[in-house]
Amino acid sequence: MNRNHEAFQLWEQGNLNEAIQLLFEEIEEQPENSDSYYNLAMILIVAKKYADAQAVLETALQKKPEHPTLLYAFGNLYYQQERYTESLVYFTRVFQHPQTGLKNDAARMIGQCYFSLKEPKKALVYLLMVKIANEPDSALFLLIGNCLMQTGHFDEAKDYLEKVMEITPDNDEAWFKRGLIGMALKEPPTVFEAFFKQSSTLNPNSHQERIQQLKAIEAMVQPPTKE
Repeated sequence: MNRNHEAFQLWEQGNLNEAIQLLFEEIEEQPENSDSYYNLAMILIVAKKYADAQAVLETALQKKPEHPTLLYAFGNLYYQQERYTESLVYFTRVFQHPQTGLKNDAARMIGQCYFSLKEPKKALVYLLMVKIANEPDSALFLLIGNCLMQTGHFDEAKDYLEKVMEITPDNDEAWFKRGLIGMALKEPPTVFEAFFKQSSTLNPNSHQERIQQLKAIEAMVQPPTKE
């Protein structure tokens, strides 16, 4: 069995240290094999051993500075640490690479980075480029819907959120956001309240947290009362 494949089997079985050791052995025997560096880094990232993952990727990039898979892994490393600005640098390098099959994935991650940085307009530029291979992608549609909401395009956001609700009817966030859009579009209260009710039914705790966040925002934007 290929060591890379065996390492992932070990990791899936919960044998993290054995998987890491196996990949280190593979790298020692085949130091030019980029797949082993990538696989080792990804396992370390999942295990939240970020410093170790960074050391592995830096070693690999010294050998192949423009390898798109390694650059993508570096972007993912920073993304998992919520270092979105640094993550963008690497995902952009992948996106601009002349020969890579990761262009679509990189566009999605660039969009997610911009969304996390509260730049929804820039996020939309990349998210709308993402090509859906086979089945509709509810996670992508939800992200696009959120960006459209933040930029005030409520009608377009409504379409995307309704797609999410159709594909994944148990997505409580989509139901809640659809309720918010109903309020923004001044739909009848019976309409948007039904969306909120379904959100609460699906996930009462998350629904209550979102309601509390809304109340806090409303309190902040209310004009001061005159004495």
